[in-house]
Amino acid sequence: MTTQLLLFAPVIHRGYDRLFDEYGQRAEVLLVGESFAPDYPEVRKEIRALRPQRVLEYLTATGLAPRVRVVEVGDLPGAVDADVLVVPDEELTRDLVDRFDLASRVREVRVERTFLRWDRRSVLAEQEPRPKAVVGLTDLQRELAGRTRELAEHSSDWWRQVGALAARDREVLATAYNHHLPTEYAPYVDGDPRNSFHRGLHIDLSTALHAEAAVVAAAARDGLSLAGADLYVSTFPCPGCARLVAAAGIARCFYAGGYSMLDGERILDEGGVRVVHVDLDAAVDVATGPADRSTPPAGSR
Repeated sequence: MTTQLLLFAPVIHRGYDRLFDEYGQRAEVLLVGESFAPDYPEVRKEIRALRPQRVLEYLTATGLAPRVRVVEVGDLPGAVDADVLVVPDEELTRDLVDRFDLASRVREVRVERTFLRWDRRSVLAEQEPRPKAVVGLTDLQRELAGRTRELAEHSSDWWRQVGALAARDREVLATAYNHHLPTEYAPYVDGDPRNSFHRGLHIDLSTALHAEAAVVAAAARDGLSLAGADLYVSTFPCPGCARLVAAAGIARCFYAGGYSMLDGERILDEGGVRVVHVDLDAAVDVATGPADRSTPPAGSR
């Protein structure tokens, strides 16, 4: 009985090593090629990924899988011609089986529940970002908001860099930018569980300490009260950070970039935090006065 193993293998780690121990010697390995990237963004977003041809070279050179070939979009379903097709239990390969009707070409499709990387089934999310209102800035507010962009540049996060600072009057109380724990390289060594998600969806499922949370933590460490202070962030806070901001007693939250999350604005509003979207590129500076409830607040539809 002939066997083929179809999978996306961006790296070789213990999970893949075990899979090849099980099937490498008795199955032909079909590696998902780069032409699948337009339909499967995770192929492109996987920062750790080796090129499929390099993975092929590693597998054959080490003897983990003597029979390997890279398959591209035009190769399927014709490349599948075995009795048994083995695929990892993850979204990409499950979809390939359905999309190309690969079950009709084999006696059995065997789905292996081997954790190789995060996928949507591992971390489900159903949230939608919200639009935002726009106001101008005073000179001081523009200066402080501009500093959040400078802080964001220090972040090692591949997809999004966020800076934040807390200030009272003209005194800056704490500054921070988003970074990963236990080290800044965590998502690139172990893989990022958010690779399968669009921006703004389930951002709590991450190895990152968000900039707003880091500001609150820094103030707590240094014994500084944030009650009545202003928070400046380069993007709108997520719901988790919004809860921290409200609990810290921050009076106003100025955000420069659109990343409004479902419930984030509501959490801040009901927590007594005034939300202001600032336009760093506005031609005219406008002082922010009392909240105008005739204008939809940031985060409303």
